[in-house]
Amino acid sequence: MVRGTYAVRAFETLAEFSEMLGALRTNEALVYGIPTGPAAGLVVTKSELAAMPEAKREKHIARSNDHFEWSDGPGIFMIDIDPPKDGPALSKERAIEIVRKVAPEMNQMPMLWYPSSSSFIYTDDGRELRGLRGQRLYVPVANARKIPDLADALWERAWAAGHGSIIVSKAGQILKRTFFDKCVYQPSRLDFAAGASTGQGIIQKRGKPELV
Repeated sequence: MVRGTYAVRAFETLAEFSEMLGALRTNEALVYGIPTGPAAGLVVTKSELAAMPEAKREKHIARSNDHFEWSDGPGIFMIDIDPPKDGPALSKERAIEIVRKVAPEMNQMPMLWYPSSSSFIYTDDGRELRGLRGQRLYVPVANARKIPDLADALWERAWAAGHGSIIVSKAGQILKRTFFDKCVYQPSRLDFAAGASTGQGIIQKRGKPELV
Protein backbone atom coordinates (compact mmCIF):
# COMPACT_ATOMS: atom_id res chain seq x y z
CA MET A 1 0.00 0.00 0.00
CA VAL A 2 1.58 3.27 -1.14
CA ARG A 3 -1.20 5.76 -0.53
CA GLY A 4 -4.80 5.63 0.63
CA THR A 5 -7.32 6.74 3.20
CA TYR A 6 -8.29 5.17 6.51
CA ALA A 7 -11.27 5.45 8.83
CA VAL A 8 -12.21 3.73 12.08
CA ARG A 9 -15.51 1.87 11.94
CA ALA A 10 -17.53 0.69 14.94
CA PHE A 11 -20.21 -2.01 14.89
CA GLU A 12 -22.85 -2.80 17.46
CA THR A 13 -23.37 -6.40 16.32
CA LEU A 14 -21.62 -9.13 14.37
CA ALA A 15 -24.43 -8.86 11.80
CA GLU A 16 -23.45 -5.23 11.13
CA PHE A 17 -19.82 -6.27 10.68
CA SER A 18 -20.96 -9.06 8.34
CA GLU A 19 -22.89 -6.61 6.17
CA MET A 20 -19.82 -4.37 5.82
CA LEU A 21 -17.56 -7.38 5.14
CA GLY A 22 -19.74 -8.63 2.30
CA ALA A 23 -19.91 -5.18 0.72
CA LEU A 24 -16.16 -4.45 0.58
CA ARG A 25 -14.89 -3.18 -2.75
CA THR A 26 -11.70 -4.48 -4.35
CA ASN A 27 -9.80 -1.32 -3.39
CA GLU A 28 -10.71 -1.71 0.30
CA ALA A 29 -9.11 -3.81 3.03
CA LEU A 30 -9.47 -4.22 6.79
CA VAL A 31 -7.05 -3.55 9.64
CA TYR A 32 -7.91 -4.88 13.09
CA GLY A 33 -5.78 -2.44 15.03
CA ILE A 34 -6.74 1.20 15.50
CA PRO A 35 -4.67 4.28 14.58
CA THR A 36 -2.76 5.98 17.37
CA GLY A 37 -3.79 9.38 16.00
CA PRO A 38 -7.02 10.75 14.47
CA ALA A 39 -9.81 8.32 13.63
CA ALA A 40 -9.66 9.18 9.90
CA GLY A 41 -7.04 10.50 7.54
CA LEU A 42 -4.48 9.61 4.87
CA VAL A 43 -2.04 6.70 4.71
CA VAL A 44 1.36 7.37 3.14
CA THR A 45 4.67 5.53 3.07
CA LYS A 46 7.03 5.80 6.02
CA SER A 47 9.58 7.65 3.91
CA GLU A 48 6.97 10.15 2.68
CA LEU A 49 5.78 10.76 6.22
CA ALA A 50 9.33 11.27 7.48
CA ALA A 51 9.96 13.84 4.75
CA MET A 52 6.88 15.90 5.67
CA PRO A 53 7.30 19.04 7.79
CA GLU A 54 5.92 18.43 11.27
CA ALA A 55 3.19 21.01 10.73
CA LYS A 56 1.77 19.06 7.76
CA ARG A 57 1.69 15.61 9.35
CA GLU A 58 -1.72 16.00 10.98
CA LYS A 59 -4.09 13.21 9.85
CA HIS A 60 -1.25 11.46 8.00
CA ILE A 61 0.01 8.08 9.13
CA ALA A 62 2.13 5.26 7.77
CA ARG A 63 0.87 1.69 7.73
CA SER A 64 3.27 0.48 10.38
CA ASN A 65 2.99 -0.70 13.95
CA ASP A 66 4.26 2.73 15.05
CA HIS A 67 0.92 4.17 13.95
CA PHE A 68 -1.48 1.36 14.86
CA GLU A 69 -2.20 -0.40 18.14
CA TRP A 70 -4.60 -2.96 19.53
CA SER A 71 -7.65 -1.46 21.17
CA ASP A 72 -8.33 -2.20 24.83
CA GLY A 73 -11.99 -2.48 23.84
CA PRO A 74 -13.86 -4.90 21.56
CA GLY A 75 -12.29 -6.10 18.34
CA ILE A 76 -12.20 -8.87 15.75
CA PHE A 77 -9.97 -11.95 16.05
CA MET A 78 -9.50 -13.03 12.44
CA ILE A 79 -8.41 -16.64 11.88
CA ASP A 80 -6.79 -16.99 8.45
CA ILE A 81 -7.05 -20.62 7.31
CA ASP A 82 -4.99 -21.36 4.20
CA PRO A 83 -4.45 -24.73 2.50
CA PRO A 84 -0.98 -26.23 2.00
CA LYS A 85 0.69 -24.95 -1.16
CA ASP A 86 0.26 -28.27 -2.94
CA GLY A 87 -2.51 -29.76 -0.83
CA PRO A 88 -6.31 -29.72 -0.62
CA ALA A 89 -8.21 -27.08 1.30
CA LEU A 90 -10.17 -27.94 4.42
CA SER A 91 -13.91 -27.89 3.96
CA LYS A 92 -15.84 -25.20 5.81
CA GLU A 93 -17.25 -27.79 8.19
CA ARG A 94 -13.84 -29.34 8.91
CA ALA A 95 -12.17 -25.96 9.48
CA ILE A 96 -14.85 -24.95 12.01
CA GLU A 97 -14.69 -28.39 13.66
CA ILE A 98 -10.92 -28.16 14.15
CA VAL A 99 -11.08 -24.66 15.64
CA ARG A 100 -13.81 -25.67 18.08
CA LYS A 101 -12.07 -28.88 19.08
CA VAL A 102 -8.74 -27.23 19.86
CA ALA A 103 -10.47 -24.23 21.48
CA PRO A 104 -13.72 -25.55 23.02
CA GLU A 105 -14.29 -22.10 24.54
CA MET A 106 -15.39 -21.11 21.04
CA ASN A 107 -18.16 -23.68 20.88
CA GLN A 108 -20.72 -21.14 22.02
CA MET A 109 -19.10 -18.14 20.36
CA PRO A 110 -20.75 -16.56 17.32
CA MET A 111 -18.36 -16.49 14.36
CA LEU A 112 -18.48 -15.44 10.74
CA TRP A 113 -17.14 -17.72 8.01
CA TYR A 114 -16.13 -16.29 4.64
CA PRO A 115 -14.04 -17.68 1.75
CA SER A 116 -10.89 -15.81 0.81
CA SER A 117 -10.64 -13.60 -2.26
CA SER A 118 -8.86 -16.43 -4.13
CA SER A 119 -11.79 -18.84 -3.78
CA PHE A 120 -14.73 -19.82 -6.01
CA ILE A 121 -13.59 -18.42 -9.36
CA TYR A 122 -15.68 -19.36 -12.42
CA THR A 123 -15.97 -18.60 -16.09
CA ASP A 124 -19.10 -16.62 -16.88
CA ASP A 125 -20.68 -19.76 -18.41
CA GLY A 126 -20.45 -21.51 -15.02
CA ARG A 127 -17.25 -23.60 -15.33
CA GLU A 128 -15.34 -23.72 -12.05
CA LEU A 129 -11.71 -22.63 -12.30
CA ARG A 130 -11.01 -22.71 -8.58
CA GLY A 131 -13.09 -23.88 -5.66
CA LEU A 132 -12.61 -23.21 -1.98
CA ARG A 133 -9.01 -22.34 -1.10
CA GLY A 134 -8.39 -19.94 1.76
CA GLN A 135 -11.08 -19.07 4.28
CA ARG A 136 -11.51 -16.80 7.27
CA LEU A 137 -13.23 -17.05 10.61
CA TYR A 138 -14.07 -13.74 12.30
CA VAL A 139 -14.53 -13.96 16.06
CA PRO A 140 -15.62 -10.99 18.23
CA VAL A 141 -13.51 -10.43 21.34
CA ALA A 142 -14.05 -8.16 24.34
CA ASN A 143 -10.45 -6.93 24.50
CA ALA A 144 -8.54 -6.67 21.23
CA ARG A 145 -5.21 -6.33 23.04
CA LYS A 146 -5.46 -10.03 23.84
CA ILE A 147 -5.62 -11.04 20.15
CA PRO A 148 -1.89 -11.90 19.86
CA ASP A 149 -2.18 -14.02 23.04
CA LEU A 150 -5.28 -15.76 21.65
CA ALA A 151 -3.36 -16.55 18.46
CA ASP A 152 -0.43 -17.97 20.46
CA ALA A 153 -2.78 -20.14 22.53
CA LEU A 154 -4.61 -21.41 19.44
CA TRP A 155 -1.25 -22.21 17.78
CA GLU A 156 -0.01 -24.19 20.80
CA ARG A 157 -3.27 -26.11 21.10
CA ALA A 158 -3.29 -26.88 17.38
CA TRP A 159 0.18 -28.40 17.62
CA ALA A 160 -0.77 -30.32 20.78
CA ALA A 161 -3.78 -31.75 18.93
CA GLY A 162 -1.61 -33.01 16.06
CA HIS A 163 -2.31 -30.26 13.54
CA GLY A 164 1.28 -29.05 13.22
CA SER A 165 3.68 -29.69 10.37
CA ILE A 166 7.24 -28.87 9.35
CA ILE A 167 8.20 -27.46 5.95
CA VAL A 168 11.78 -27.09 4.77
CA SER A 169 12.21 -23.96 2.65
CA LYS A 170 14.38 -23.78 -0.46
CA ALA A 171 16.99 -22.03 1.67
CA GLY A 172 16.96 -24.93 4.14
CA GLN A 173 15.01 -23.15 6.87
CA ILE A 174 12.76 -25.19 9.17
CA LEU A 175 9.30 -23.64 9.04
CA LYS A 176 6.55 -24.59 11.46
CA ARG A 177 3.00 -24.56 10.12
CA THR A 178 -0.51 -25.39 11.26
CA PHE A 179 -4.00 -24.93 9.82
CA PHE A 180 -3.98 -21.14 10.30
CA ASP A 181 -1.50 -18.35 9.62
CA LYS A 182 0.00 -16.91 12.81
CA CYS A 183 1.93 -14.16 11.00
CA VAL A 184 -1.07 -11.85 10.61
CA TYR A 185 -1.47 -10.69 14.21
CA GLN A 186 0.02 -7.23 13.97
CA PRO A 187 -2.23 -4.20 14.52
CA SER A 188 -1.25 -2.68 11.13
CA ARG A 189 -1.65 -5.88 9.08
CA LEU A 190 -4.05 -5.68 6.12
CA ASP A 191 -6.76 -8.28 5.61
CA PHE A 192 -7.59 -8.33 1.91
CA ALA A 193 -11.11 -9.56 2.57
CA ALA A 194 -12.76 -8.09 -0.51
CA GLY A 195 -13.46 -10.23 -3.54
CA ALA A 196 -11.11 -10.76 -6.45
CA SER A 197 -10.83 -8.22 -9.26
CA THR A 198 -11.76 -10.45 -12.20
CA GLY A 199 -11.29 -9.84 -15.92
CA GLN A 200 -13.65 -10.30 -18.82
CA GLY A 201 -15.31 -13.71 -18.85
CA ILE A 202 -14.36 -14.45 -15.23
CA ILE A 203 -16.67 -14.12 -12.21
CA GLN A 204 -16.47 -14.91 -8.53
CA LYS A 205 -19.25 -16.55 -6.51
CA ARG A 206 -18.28 -16.42 -2.83
CA GLY A 207 -21.75 -15.73 -1.49
CA LYS A 208 -22.16 -13.70 1.69
CA PRO A 209 -20.40 -14.12 5.05
CA GLU A 210 -22.10 -16.87 7.05
CA LEU A 211 -22.84 -16.81 10.78
CA VAL A 212 -21.76 -20.13 12.33
